[in-house]
Amino acid sequence: MNASKPYGTFPTPYGVTVPVYLPNQINPADPEQVLFSMDGTAIFAGIHDVAERKRFAADAQRLGRMPDFEDYGGGLIPKVPLSKPREPAYPRVSGMEADVPIEAWTTGMLDRFRWCDRADFLIDLIGENQEQATWSRDAIVEEIYPLGLSIVLTAALEHLCETEIDCIEAAALYALTEHEEWREAGIAWLRPFRETWFRDWRDGHPRYRAFANRMVKVFALPRWLGEAGGAA
Repeated sequence: MNASKPYGTFPTPYGVTVPVYLPNQINPADPEQVLFSMDGTAIFAGIHDVAERKRFAADAQRLGRMPDFEDYGGGLIPKVPLSKPREPAYPRVSGMEADVPIEAWTTGMLDRFRWCDRADFLIDLIGENQEQATWSRDAIVEEIYPLGLSIVLTAALEHLCETEIDCIEAAALYALTEHEEWREAGIAWLRPFRETWFRDWRDGHPRYRAFANRMVKVFALPRWLGEAGGAA
C-alpha cells in the first residue's frame, strides 16, 4: 500500500470497519480513490483467522500480487436473495399506535447510508424498548413485547425495498423479522459465519444478543443467533 495518511473508515460485509488511506498521488481519473491496508484487504475478503491474514499479506508481498482469497479461508462476498414479502407488515400496523415508532424508526434508518450505522441505530431502539419492558416486571409484557418489536422492525425494513442481503448487519436483523422468508434468508447468510464473523459481531452487540435470545423462542430460530453453542 502506497498511502500518505489515514482518510477514514470503510465497512466490510463482516461487521468490521477498516481504515482507508489516501494515495500519495491523486488519480485525476478517480479522485475519490482510497487504499486499504493488507490486513484491511484480507478482512474485506472474509479471512477471519489472524494468522491466515498475516500469511496472506506475506504471500502478497512475496508474489507482488494478490493471491487467491480462498486459499486463506476467504472468498467472494455472499449474497442471498431477499424476496418481496407476501403479506407486508406495514399496512397492517399503519394508523395504529405502533405507527409513530415505525415512522421514527424508518426515518432514522433511512438517514443512515451504511448498514453498520443502520444496525447500531435499530439495535439501540430495540434495546431501549426491550429494557423498558423488562423493568415493567409484567411477565405477559415481557413475553409479548419482543414480537411487537419484531413487527415494528419488519415494517421499518420494508421501506428499504432491498432485494438481497450482502452484509452481516442486514442478515442479523432480517433474521429476526416477522416474515418467514426474510428470517430464512438472514439465517442462510449468517450460517457459514456462525462460529467466526457472526459470533464476534453478535457478542459485541449485547442488546442484539438479548433480543435474539427472546426471538429464538418466538419463531423457533437457531439458538446460535442469540447464544454461543446453540443447536443449528
